[in-house]
Amino acid sequence: MTIYSHSSLSSFSNYQLKYRFKYIDRVKIPEFTSVEAFVGQRVHKVLQKLYDDLAFGKLNSLDELLLVYRAMWEQEWTPSVKIVNSSYSSSDYFRSGAECIRKFYEKNRPFQQSQTLGTEQSLVFAVDEGGKHQLRGVIDRIARRDDGTYEIHDYKTSKRLPPQSAADNDRQLALYQIGIAGRWNDVQRVELHWHYVRFGVTLRSSRTAEQLTQLRARTVSLIEQIESAKQFEPHKSQLCHWCEYKCVCPLWKHVLRVALLPAAESMADDGVRLADEYAEAKREENAIKERIENLRARIIAFAQQESATVLQGSAARVSVNTREKISFPAQDTSQRKGLEDFLRQEGKWDQVAALSNAKLLRVLAEEAWPLTLLEKLGAFALREPSTTLRVTAAHDANEDSTEYVPSVGAQGDDRIEARGAGGGVDPEDEGDG
Repeated sequence: MTIYSHSSLSSFSNYQLKYRFKYIDRVKIPEFTSVEAFVGQRVHKVLQKLYDDLAFGKLNSLDELLLVYRAMWEQEWTPSVKIVNSSYSSSDYFRSGAECIRKFYEKNRPFQQSQTLGTEQSLVFAVDEGGKHQLRGVIDRIARRDDGTYEIHDYKTSKRLPPQSAADNDRQLALYQIGIAGRWNDVQRVELHWHYVRFGVTLRSSRTAEQLTQLRARTVSLIEQIESAKQFEPHKSQLCHWCEYKCVCPLWKHVLRVALLPAAESMADDGVRLADEYAEAKREENAIKERIENLRARIIAFAQQESATVLQGSAARVSVNTREKISFPAQDTSQRKGLEDFLRQEGKWDQVAALSNAKLLRVLAEEAWPLTLLEKLGAFALREPSTTLRVTAAHDANEDSTEYVPSVGAQGDDRIEARGAGGGVDPEDEGDG
């Protein structure tokens, strides 16, 4: 039985090919850690020590925690920690982590708001009543207040502070709420806490029983979609630079291979030569199309001026034929509605109505119908390979602003692929729970 996680579900929702690489094909790639993950992991360890020591009656001072943080950093930093954004140094990242710890400490001391029940708590739980679909996760801290309210805490080192609506719609901690409800019998009220430690801000939210029921249904539906998926498409975004599978992704593998070649060798690469030749041919094609359109307009104007329908050339003739073009009102116009009403009233609708291939494709792409209905519709689809080519600049601004890193953060641990409250990947959150 496959045990899913918030990270794996989010990976499929946002980057399907990455999901296949990581969870299905289990592609072996060079491993190293991004500096964002490194900072997040150290901040987590320091805050874990803070609360673990409190359980034994020991309150560490801020200076003591910062000394622990520095010792961890110096002992565990290695050349394999990669800085993707070359605008910042390792010292800059070290200071940002220390500032996260300082702000959290000063905001929450003396740390008596609730009783800690556990830190870095692993969960495995069923998301459906039958227990068919299992999820796992790690909670940064679980606590309980004097009034019996349970708290689920998550530490975020992100440089972006999301709005409250992101917390109210977050899936990860809400799933963990389902998980802890099966661990203790007295879980009635649960509060979800996201500590954005860089800002010293805590977002809080809660879920009703109805919201949790809906979350269960959506999660089961997503798992069923994953298990029935046959195609896993790549998706390009700015976060490609933090993806550990960039070196094997079809969007990047040839790009990165060429980037590592000396200039003379790159020009001899078959792919480079084909791309250059095709791009030049497309430029010539576009120039010809523009020239043809210009000539067409001049020919029509000349023919009208001369009242002629045939122009004689030295080696060819050009005929100019003008016909009335008939069309009917477009979709979503008042005239279209009137036309459809007329055809229905006259009993002619079935004679002229037809399936829209574009609409059916949109239904499949957007998954606008229930899954069972989509599966039945898909059985009618005729599938064949279709390849398109598109020419873009060799380097875009986003690519040039970031140095190439072969692969980032492949740790075999779902906690490395952390998410912001909204569920989207944020490289600054790597290492968060």
